[in-house]
Amino acid sequence: MKFSATAVLLTLALLINAEQVSYRNYKVYKIEFATRDQQVQLKQWEEKDGVDFWDRAGHRVMIHPELQQEFESFLVSNQISHELIIGDVEATIEAERKYDQEYRKAKLASGRSTIDFEHFWNTQEIYDYIDELAIEYPNLVSVEVIGSTHENREIKSITITSTSGQVNGTKPVIFIDGGVHAREWAGVMSVVYLIHELVEHSYEYEDMFENDWVIVPVANPDGYEFSHTTNRMWRKNRFPSSIQCTGIDLNRNFAFQWRLGTNRCSDTFGGRIPTSERETQALVALMERYREHLVLYLAVHTYGNMILYPYGYAWPFVPVDNAAEHITIGENAREAVLAVGGPNYVVGNSAEVLYIAYGTSDDYAIALGGFQYGYTLELTGGGNTGFDLPASELQSVAQATFEIFRSMSEDI
Repeated sequence: MKFSATAVLLTLALLINAEQVSYRNYKVYKIEFATRDQQVQLKQWEEKDGVDFWDRAGHRVMIHPELQQEFESFLVSNQISHELIIGDVEATIEAERKYDQEYRKAKLASGRSTIDFEHFWNTQEIYDYIDELAIEYPNLVSVEVIGSTHENREIKSITITSTSGQVNGTKPVIFIDGGVHAREWAGVMSVVYLIHELVEHSYEYEDMFENDWVIVPVANPDGYEFSHTTNRMWRKNRFPSSIQCTGIDLNRNFAFQWRLGTNRCSDTFGGRIPTSERETQALVALMERYREHLVLYLAVHTYGNMILYPYGYAWPFVPVDNAAEHITIGENAREAVLAVGGPNYVVGNSAEVLYIAYGTSDDYAIALGGFQYGYTLELTGGGNTGFDLPASELQSVAQATFEIFRSMSEDI
């Protein structure tokens, strides 16, 4: 497998010439809650401009420089335990950008053509790769365009199955999407690593081919590209939500327990109606096509070291009917990760472990999508870095995540 020199040069040009949003002097705080009331108090900050909850529970919060004094006073007055873990977000982004540029230049100069997990791939690299797999392994892989975005980018899926690359209804289907939230690069790359292992090392994983795999590696191509070229912390898609603001949170846009948000500029604005977005429509249509054979749904996100099962729309939480089975499958996956030296994942209901959220993909998958099991995986963020995982840690994260995929595929 290889990428063309033209593609590498184009990527370098985009990285060097793009006008990047700066996060100079933005700070990230690590928050620990003694009570759920403290968490409720903190959630009042979520809709403020200049405040970015890096995880749904509010354990990592990025704050604009002008709000930092007020935010720290709030934490102190409410006796909320906190720690400054990133003093300048832009510095971490610059380090990541410098590494990527130097890596790509070195790769181009050396003529290296092998697939690697030493850098974060952009959308075109991912699409070129899965297209090459479809050509080289036609009896195992098929790739198709399942939709297009507001900015006319293709949304592609890859099917991996021992039945000539096509789902023929003889085996259960595992459905995976990555990159619904644009800035969660490690999630996208962990899905790409799964594809790489299943296809190029298929002989090592015969047990995993008792299932068919339908995978959307980049479910939000517009947002993912924007996070590479312009705004590293971009979360949503790129559809205009109002005259002033851009973007819909795709993981609030599914048609189960959807709610209309009041702030169209918010990072969690779920659209004006459910399933309004082309990306959501593409995922739902693909689920519907395989409805009779769907068993396991996995939404791959970062970060937080969590294996979460539905439902997440209410507190006190509403568990799925087969909650005990969800817990067992999740705990087995956690043990599989620990066995290879990975982090200790928390297994639990998403509303209990984190907080309520409406219109999410995993809730939809169980309630209306036809799946028996469904999870959101919040992968490790790598120390205190969060979304900005150092590329040097990427392969270890992807390998540990692969053990989750393998364990769950065996259990179902």
